[in-house]
This record gives sequence, C-alpha cells and structure tokens, in this order.
Amino acid sequence: MQIAVNRTSHTLFHSSTVALALIFVSILLLTGCSTPASRTPDMTQVFEQAMLTATYAIVEPSANPTPLNSPTPQVSLTPEPTVIPSPTRYSGPAPTLQASFITDLLPAGGEPVSYIEDTCEYLKARLDPNNSSPGTVVMPVMFHGIAEDGTTITDNMNVTHSDMVTFVEHAHELGFETVTTEELVGFLEENAPIPARSLYIVLDDRRPGGVREHFMHYLKEYDWTLTLAWLIGDTDTRAASPLGCCPDEPYTTLWEQMEAYNATGYLDVQSHGNIHNINITEASTDEYILSELNVSRTVIREHFYCKDYSTGLPIENCQTDQPLAFIWPGGSFTPRSVQLARENGYRLGFTVNPRGPIMYNWIPQAQENNPATPSWIAEGPAGDPLMTLPRYWSYDAAYHLDEVANIGEQAAKYAKTHRQEELNYYSYYCQDITGEIPSLNLEN
Repeated sequence: MQIAVNRTSHTLFHSSTVALALIFVSILLLTGCSTPASRTPDMTQVFEQAMLTATYAIVEPSANPTPLNSPTPQVSLTPEPTVIPSPTRYSGPAPTLQASFITDLLPAGGEPVSYIEDTCEYLKARLDPNNSSPGTVVMPVMFHGIAEDGTTITDNMNVTHSDMVTFVEHAHELGFETVTTEELVGFLEENAPIPARSLYIVLDDRRPGGVREHFMHYLKEYDWTLTLAWLIGDTDTRAASPLGCCPDEPYTTLWEQMEAYNATGYLDVQSHGNIHNINITEASTDEYILSELNVSRTVIREHFYCKDYSTGLPIENCQTDQPLAFIWPGGSFTPRSVQLARENGYRLGFTVNPRGPIMYNWIPQAQENNPATPSWIAEGPAGDPLMTLPRYWSYDAAYHLDEVANIGEQAAKYAKTHRQEELNYYSYYCQDITGEIPSLNLEN
C-alpha cells in the first residue's frame, strides 16, 4: 500500500528569505515531497506505518462449525450513529494508521489482504458517511444441485431442499439481504452503499429446477436476487426442463424457459464459461481462455441483457457491461487467465475457496497452495484479489452465517475505535490531494 505524503504548502515567503526558499524548493523537487515546514513528517515513521497498514496476521482455520441449535452469538443489527467528520483541520504531530482489522473467526486459514493502493482514495471512500459503513460484510455462497427432501446426499456439492431453506431462513433472521453483481462491484471498488449484512448467492451451472422449484418462493418473499453462474455449452440444443412444481409451463427450449425466469427480475446472470468442463490450467492457451471468457459473455448478453422479452427481438443499440463477473469453472484459474479476464472487461472473479467473507479493501486470500486442500488454488500469485474472490459451500454455509455476522460486528467496533486516527491521517496527508470528505447527504 502506498502512503501519500505530498502536501500543498500555503506558506507565504518574505522577500528576505528568497534564497532559502529557492534552496527549499530545489530540495522538494529532488525528493518529490512538498510537505509544509511546520508539519514535516518523520519519513521513517511514515514508511514503517505503511508497512504496518499492509501487514496482516495469518490466522488459523476455525474449529468445527457452530451447530445451528447452539446459542446464537450476540450480534446487533443496530447501526452505529454516523460520525460526520469534523471540518477542523488536524494540526498535531504526524499521525499514523493502525494495522488493518484482523479476526480469529476466518475459516480455512484465509489471510485478509487489501487491493486499493492509494491510501488517500481508500480512506476517503471509507470515511464518506454516504457510503457503506465500516463493518459492512458480504458472504458469497455457491449452490449446485438441490434435491428433494428424503434424498441421500453423498457429496459436498449438493444439498436437500430443507438444507437450502435452513440457510435462507436463518440468513433472513440475522438481517442479511442479497446484492447483485453490479451492487457488489460498486461496493468493492468504491465502497458504495449496500446492506450491512449482505449475501451474494450463486447457483452454478444450468439448473432451472433450482431456480423455480427451490429458490423462487424465497426470492419473492424476501425480495432477494439469485445470481446464476451460467455456462453456454450446448444450451442451444437443450429442451426445457420439465418441473414437478409447474407442469403447465409452456416452454419448449431451455433458453425460452430461462429467459422467462429472468424476466421476473429476481435473477442476475453471470458467466461460467463456454465449454466449461475443461478447466483453465497453466497449459491452457490464450485462445482457449479467451473463448471461455468472450463467447460466454456474447451469448449471455444476447439472451439475458439485450433481448426484449415482450417482442422476442434484440434490443437495438444495446449498451451493457454485463456480465461483470466470471465464476471460474471448477474454481480453476491462473495468473494469465486472471489477467485476460481483467483486460476483457470482467470486474470480479469467483473461486470455490471458502476462505471467509469479504469487506471493502479486505479479501481473504492464500499465498501458497495447501496440500490438505488441493482443489483450492492459492490466490496470491494471481495478484488480483477482486478476480479471485472466495465462496462458501452450500453444505455448511448455514453454520457460518453467525460467524460472518460477528466478523462484521468486530470490524465495525475496530473501525469505531480507530476512526479519529483515520480522520487525523486523512486531514494531515490527504485532504489537499483528494479533497474534503463529503458531508452526509440527508436527501438520500
């Protein structure tokens, strides 16, 4: 993380000190620093603090998940009163920043890392009272098959209907709300406002039954959104799926069926590859990677974003950045594929690594592969946390909901404790560069 230390000097020099002023300016030009003489920071202290800010403690994986019938941890939904930054400029000694928030509640050994290099831009977005408050947390979760109750589940990929209901109902009880990919992009990039406890629920692969028979009732009841990780493959030749819940549905093709479900407004369709079943590895060519990225994007736009469902015709001059997220097939990615995804317009990418929840400028990652979890590819070497985001697995996601809520509470308390330090730091180092922190907009 780069610590911004340049400040604009407003000192008026007297004519009798012109010579000294010229020497001072020359030094500033050579060093790239224009700090006022009355507030010259200790540069060793500044850069030591920069290292502190970018350093996080590695935590051990959490113990067995808390059973759902155990006492619910005490979590509060009452937001802290908004503290409007004081207009008075800080004039004390050179301030420092504390190390970033850490917690011992992270599962799977996730180590939180930051991804915003400009400290001043980060603090401005973090301290803006119109943005998401510190402690706002997002829990990404992936679902695959959802079986009827009574079905014996023999793997970690699928769950029963009751398992799914347990998850969504407990999440609702704790005050979680879903976010779309577009909302998540705004939050992670700019700290745009989202619910303090947010869910990003992803249903992988082509599963119309999962949408219509299992999730749709709760999407309507809670006004939630379900994100589809949609693969292309042979969709053009697939017939609609007959569903026990809805024998009178008139759809004949899978496209027709899914377009109708998408028209409800409760779905958010993102890319899950073209061929999909051949994972991206170090042996993958750029041609193959680009096909997975771009063919899927083109077809998804055609069917879900640039089609007028009332007429069945394409929307003329359709302009969209969607899909914004690439859900890596099989959770497999490489530094090269991450680079190409970013270059081709994707803003987020999701793995299958359940390393924990995510917050603004705070993403759990691993720097090295762990032999105990060989399918979890270390994200650190790719160098782009937003393109290698974690996801909880559906089979035990319900057990982690209280954990995620408590991580958000811990982060909020940590931020409240250190808020004045951040305000002082911003006032001293940043305000002349990135401007004043906005005031609360009471009209919103």
